[in-house]
Amino acid sequence: MTGEARPSLRARVVVAAADHGVAAEGVSAFPAEVTGQMLATFASGRGAVSVLAAAVGADLLCVDAGVRGDTTALGAAVRQTGLAPAANLALEPALTPAALETALATGRTLAAQAAADGITVLVGGEMGIANTTPATCLAAWLTGLGPAALTGPGTGLDADGVARKAAVVARALARHAPSHPPGQAALGRSVAPRREPRALAPLDALRCLGGGEIAVLCGLALGAAEHGVGYLCDGVIATAAAATAVAIEPGVRPWLLAGHRSPEPAHTALLTHLGLDPVLDLGMRLGEGSGATAALAILRLAVATHDGMATFAEAGVAGAS
Repeated sequence: MTGEARPSLRARVVVAAADHGVAAEGVSAFPAEVTGQMLATFASGRGAVSVLAAAVGADLLCVDAGVRGDTTALGAAVRQTGLAPAANLALEPALTPAALETALATGRTLAAQAAADGITVLVGGEMGIANTTPATCLAAWLTGLGPAALTGPGTGLDADGVARKAAVVARALARHAPSHPPGQAALGRSVAPRREPRALAPLDALRCLGGGEIAVLCGLALGAAEHGVGYLCDGVIATAAAATAVAIEPGVRPWLLAGHRSPEPAHTALLTHLGLDPVLDLGMRLGEGSGATAALAILRLAVATHDGMATFAEAGVAGAS
């Protein structure tokens, strides 16, 4: 990706946070207030992703991509976008056209700034109560798998909660995307085709089924490819954003790496859809960019080994040519 014979790893973690109107459907085990509270924790340096980023030597940048409530008191630690929380995607499009444009432009701008700062790897992280629901909607649209196969517990739903969440995903798809997606990842099983009275373009899918933080991360992945920066995917939400970026611009795919595999079923479907093998598979499901940030430690070791390890010939190993 860098074009360097001995590449260096200079990483920045971008955590975009936003609230979602679909939380009113009871699809999360936590209240919406947690989004803003967690963003403040990240900005203070005491969140999981904050600690992990510091430990692996990565920059951390937080973005308010539509948090309910005023976050300006957090100061320069949080980039402001002016975006409002996403609407309830089960009833109406999640984002307005203007909001989608702002979010994508924000992500692209952050990628351009990272490239100018000499960053070689960007990690997309997120925070948003109920945001596994829009991510699952996008995964269904992208892969062709049904809501029941893709919907997981997210923040800790019980079986009834997962069934309720799958029903909300099905309602959203029926409203906004009653058609075949651009590609299908069957994961070894047959996929029953949905009726297709109309197609849904990738930008429309993101606007109707996404959210502010997902659109910012989609723009970040697009911008990373545009500026020759690697993009390390985190869990199901961040990977849904990256997969949507590939649907918008297929040239993004060569710039993607998978940091880890989440237990969320939609995440494995998205990784298969993209043809990505994760660096880590540890059952991590916290989000925030934590899994991909942990994977930076492995990538840093790989770069150091490549740079410093002697070949057999250099080490004078017998029989080496």
